[in-house]
Amino acid sequence: MFKLLQTFVAVYETRSFSKAAEQLFISQPTVSVHIKQLEKELNVQLFDRNGRTEFTPTQNARLLYQKALNLLNEWQTITDSFAYDQRIKIVIGASQTSATVLLPKILESIGLEKLCMVDFKIEMHNSEDILAGVLNHQFDFGMIEKPITHDYVVRDEIGHDQLVLAGDLKSDHWLVREKGSGVYHYTQQYFKQNNIIPKNAMTISNNDIITKLLSKNVGQSIVSIQSLVSGTNFKTLSDEFNRSFYMIRLAHENRSEHMRWYNQIVNMARQNNL
Repeated sequence: MFKLLQTFVAVYETRSFSKAAEQLFISQPTVSVHIKQLEKELNVQLFDRNGRTEFTPTQNARLLYQKALNLLNEWQTITDSFAYDQRIKIVIGASQTSATVLLPKILESIGLEKLCMVDFKIEMHNSEDILAGVLNHQFDFGMIEKPITHDYVVRDEIGHDQLVLAGDLKSDHWLVREKGSGVYHYTQQYFKQNNIIPKNAMTISNNDIITKLLSKNVGQSIVSIQSLVSGTNFKTLSDEFNRSFYMIRLAHENRSEHMRWYNQIVNMARQNNL
C-alpha cells in the first residue's frame, strides 16, 4: 500500500505519469498500474484523464493527498527510528553563487561540532534544476538566487547579493550562464533593457570559469560582485540587479530533525546578515 501511495503522491505533484516514473525510478506502465490498483482499492477515481498526457486530480485525490503525506511521513519516522545509523542525512542543492559565496559562511557560523552530527551532501546545480530536485525528492533543501515559486515549495529569503557588469566593458564578446540559472535570468533582463542583441556570446555553465575569464579581461558578463576575482574591472548596475538568496523546501516537509536543520540554516544566515 505504501508503494501505491508513494506513486500517487508523485503523480499528484508532477501531474505526469512519466515524471512520476523518473522520480520513483520505475517504469511508466508501473506507475499506471499502481494508480489503477489504488483506485480499485479505494473504489474511487483519482485523476481525470484529459488526452494522453494531461491528468487533473479529482476531489477524491485532493482529499487523499494530505492524508497520504501524513501516512508516508509517519512511516518514514518509524523506519528512521529503527535505522542502525542514527545520523540524519541531508542533501542540499545549491546554485553556483550560493554554493561558493553564501554556503561556506553559513556552515562556518554553525560550526564543525554541530556539522559533524549530520551527513551532509551538497550538489551544485542551477536554480531551476534545484527546484525540480526538491520537488522530486532529490534534494532535502535547495539554496537558490532566482525568485522562482511553486505551489508545493516554501521559499525563505536568507540574504542579498549585488550583480555587476564586469570584465572588458568595451568588448562585444559576452560570457553568458546557461538557461535555468539565476544569473541568466538577470542577463536577459539587462539585454532587454539596453536593447542588446549579442553577436558574440559564449554559454558557460560554470561561474568560476566566467569570473576567471573576466579577471583576464576576456569578454564581459553579469556576475555577483561577491564572486569577482580581486582587481577585476566592473561597474555597478541599478537596484533592479540587486537580488536575494533563498532557501527552499517542500511545503509538506515535517521531519522534525530536517526541519530543525532547515530553520537553523535560515536563521544563521539572517542573523549574520549574509
